[in-house]
Amino acid sequence: MKINKKSISYKIFPRFLGSIDKHNKNIIFQEIIIKKSKKAKVFSKGQRLEYFNFIFKDVIGDQPIDYLEFGVFKGESIKYWSKLNKSPKSRFYGFDTFTGLPEDWKRHPRGTFDTEGNIPKIDDTRVHFIKGLFQETLYDFLRTFSPQSRLVIHLDADLYSSTLFCLAQLDRIFNPGSLILFDEFYDLQNEFSAFYDYIRSHNSKFKIIARIGWSQVAIELQ
Repeated sequence: MKINKKSISYKIFPRFLGSIDKHNKNIIFQEIIIKKSKKAKVFSKGQRLEYFNFIFKDVIGDQPIDYLEFGVFKGESIKYWSKLNKSPKSRFYGFDTFTGLPEDWKRHPRGTFDTEGNIPKIDDTRVHFIKGLFQETLYDFLRTFSPQSRLVIHLDADLYSSTLFCLAQLDRIFNPGSLILFDEFYDLQNEFSAFYDYIRSHNSKFKIIARIGWSQVAIELQ
């Protein structure tokens, strides 16, 4: 009996490609990220607000910021940051479709995190929301936006495509000291992969300043 090796390979290997990719990305994660996190402030699960407080008080200090958040959902993070930083010179921008994920992400189907198009209500004139896909709104935003203060980028984009697009576009305004806060960093095939591809292609230097486990990670560009 003649065995069709190509047919067998086609049926077997696609089942394991995801696991192989995760294994390879985990090795990269261990080699690059773990080594750069030895001096990072570590918080436990459930200490999200303490994590934010540390970044604000011990890293940023009492100074204005330009805060850009990608993946707003109901606005809890941007609202908290606008309360933390009282400076009248600070600016806060939240980017989201407000109609949910544009594509499937892990166990979350397309449309998850839908707020039915409703933008969070935040009584602060420094806070602005930009509605739509990042790929449709960020380019035009950056045409007229110029950082006036230290950049704080909160990336809760979840998807590889969305995260990489944001990082690549924002590179033009990044400076040493710019902060990037990831919400799902240990998603090896999405946020981490996007960050890894970004730093490789742009030859970016960074250090890790704080983290909650390995999901929420605060990175300072150098």
